[in-house]
Amino acid sequence: MQKPHLSKGFTLIEVLMSLVIFSLIIAVCYTALGPAGVGFQQLQQVRDNMEEHGWTERQLQQDFNGFTDTSFPNTPSIRIRPDARGNAFFDELFLLSREAGHSGITLIHYSIDEAEGTLVRESRMAWARTQTKNQRMTLGACDSFRVEIMDQHGQWKNQWQTTTPHNPSMWPKAVRITMRSKDTEQQWWFPIYQGIQP
Repeated sequence: MQKPHLSKGFTLIEVLMSLVIFSLIIAVCYTALGPAGVGFQQLQQVRDNMEEHGWTERQLQQDFNGFTDTSFPNTPSIRIRPDARGNAFFDELFLLSREAGHSGITLIHYSIDEAEGTLVRESRMAWARTQTKNQRMTLGACDSFRVEIMDQHGQWKNQWQTTTPHNPSMWPKAVRITMRSKDTEQQWWFPIYQGIQP
């Protein structure tokens, strides 16, 4: 007498239970790893902002290290064009600097490109004609750019022009720049080693 043939396999209930358990595992993993992925993206964004600000700080430091006086008429050594809009600042900074690798004096202009939301550095030789095209460098995302200058009395001012028609050229003691992009704010102080020069 032969034994009946038994078929091996999963029953429908076993397959359904496996699918339910697999779905629960996926849901738990997604719930646990979802915020970690968002946190990683935020961390990456903060790191990118810090790298951009680091590059901006190095460029500003180079420009202030070469800060110089001028013999050009009507060209101040440093000038601020203030522009405050509530908690945001769109100041413009103009300064003369001796750049490494360049002969002569460079006129440098920092400002925010409002259409792009970036800080821009434009430069050209100070003796060049006004029609000369500026060299343009984008320094990263920027929502606010504030420039203040310390005067000979240690007071911070948001307006400064080193050359006036009736007064000798006066240099600031230091420059303070506050830059903000999204949730990151950075502040730098740059001493002017020449101090106040009559």
